Amino acid sequence: MSRENDVSALLQQYAAETGVRSVQKVEQDFVEVAQQVTAETITHGLSEAILSDQTPPFGEMVGQSFERGDTQQRTGVLRELLDGAGPAAAQPLVDNGVLSSTPSNDEPAIFVDPAMVAQLQPSLVEQMADEAMQEDPSVIERMSSLYAEDPELGKTLGGVTLSVALGKMAEKR
Repeated sequence: MSRENDVSALLQQYAAETGVRSVQKVEQDFVEVAQQVTAETITHGLSEAILSDQTPPFGEMVGQSFERGDTQQRTGVLRELLDGAGPAAAQPLVDNGVLSSTPSNDEPAIFVDPAMVAQLQPSLVEQMADEAMQEDPSVIERMSSLYAEDPELGKTLGGVTLSVALGKMAEKR
């Protein structure tokens, strides 16, 4: 049996929603699939899962992911949210010293300080994610792409989201 067939069979298990799986098994399956399919397929599955009524709201998911991530992963999540939410969302973080801002050509440049990111409360990231989604709904696709590029970061989304994403990937195949 080829690896492609193995992945297809694995994804079909999620499409059929057969059985209860441990979070560790779902995470392992997600990483295995991520190594065998295109980033586009992963991005699509994650986007669909994020929009699903079977998963927590977007902001909550991102806040939990942020909390579970390491400093580098947290910094990446924060940068992507800031790109989606725009400068207004960054202001509370600048005011709290998490970010520094240097105005240039009427557009402030935002610098993310990894040392401060480690101290950032996930609830603030959750609020930023909700604001980013309101400002620019394409942030869901961009965040999904970020998670697809780094399966270890993707695992921070949690078992329910990953399980739904794997099922969505199976539907697309």
